[in-house]
Amino acid sequence: MKPSFKIGDIIQEEWLHIFKDKRLIGILFIIPIFYTALFGYLYSNHQVTNIKTVIFDGDQTEFSRKIIQGFAESEAFEIIGQAYGEPEVNQWIERGEAKVGVIIPPDFSARIKHGENVPILTMIDGSNMLFSNTATRAANHIVSTFSYGVSANKLSQQGWHEEQVHSTFQSIPFRTRILYNPTFNYSHFLLFGLMGAILQQVLLLGIALTVTREKEKGTWGRYSEWRTAPWKVAYAKTAPYFLIGIFNHLTVLGLGLYLFQLPFRGTLFSVLALSVCFVFALSGIGYLASLFSPNQVQATQTTMLIAVPSFLLSGFSWPFDAMPDALVIAGHGLPLTYFLDGVREIFIKGHGFGMIQQDCLVLLLMGFICYFAAWLITPMQFKHKVRGEENIFPGTSS
Repeated sequence: MKPSFKIGDIIQEEWLHIFKDKRLIGILFIIPIFYTALFGYLYSNHQVTNIKTVIFDGDQTEFSRKIIQGFAESEAFEIIGQAYGEPEVNQWIERGEAKVGVIIPPDFSARIKHGENVPILTMIDGSNMLFSNTATRAANHIVSTFSYGVSANKLSQQGWHEEQVHSTFQSIPFRTRILYNPTFNYSHFLLFGLMGAILQQVLLLGIALTVTREKEKGTWGRYSEWRTAPWKVAYAKTAPYFLIGIFNHLTVLGLGLYLFQLPFRGTLFSVLALSVCFVFALSGIGYLASLFSPNQVQATQTTMLIAVPSFLLSGFSWPFDAMPDALVIAGHGLPLTYFLDGVREIFIKGHGFGMIQQDCLVLLLMGFICYFAAWLITPMQFKHKVRGEENIFPGTSS
């Protein structure tokens, strides 16, 4: 039997469908260009620069000041303060106010002149490997440059030729102390971020479909009985996902700790507090997106627009110090940014609730804003009830 249509007819029909659907055109043609431009702009600085650095100069000589000047003139470092001892340098890094600490020991120049191998110590926050790798290379280059100058000058005064200086050059010892991730374990750095991104995507998608599923089935109108108490709708629709989100957080983080031996130096209370705040923020965002979306496809697309750039804009994989200002602002509007910052503070650095308090407050604020917007919008959803839809909600509006 001869088919009633040809392959060419179906291809033509599909093309017509694509060009009639404006949203699909946007997904197929505009989104790839948009994200390519976004990620290209994200890495437009090409390298990590202006790493916040604190200095302890125990020598206080012209030579030590020249070394400090070398750090100040380097694009990699930005000197933000002076410390008065190694413990204070460590405190700057512990508080997150500095990523690098440079320690020049007392009597440094005098001991160098006497032929001693006196090291310059660089303390580096290793919780972000981009900072630690960049800082280690740049600091080593600066110290090596100065050490060559010292040795060359010393040997030249003794009548050595330039070739002899090059062959016998002895550098000033350079010591690096990497805090929090001394072995440069990449899994400790990256796995936490990927787990956070996965947890966000799953929860956003699940909640975003909760209202649109009812709209497509024609049962959304039953909630009109709660028109005057829209919080009941929000609570009923998101509570199961909130509990699932908490369960997933504890399960995934637990697997990371026991199966992949990820570090955990904080407290369980801090983990629970951060997880609750993050899930609350995602619940509000997902529920609001679901209210605005007429169907499950659009709800999925909306949550994807939020989730796809979140990991890169969170400051976890590429630090905010190396991002353009516009993307820094956008990154601070995403919940994953604050969750991953808290995860780094708890799991990698071993800090308590005090260091994640601000992250928790911002996440709670995001959730409250979204739920408040949903509270205002929900009654409008029932003003134009679809004709013929039956009220199948059991019970009364009490």
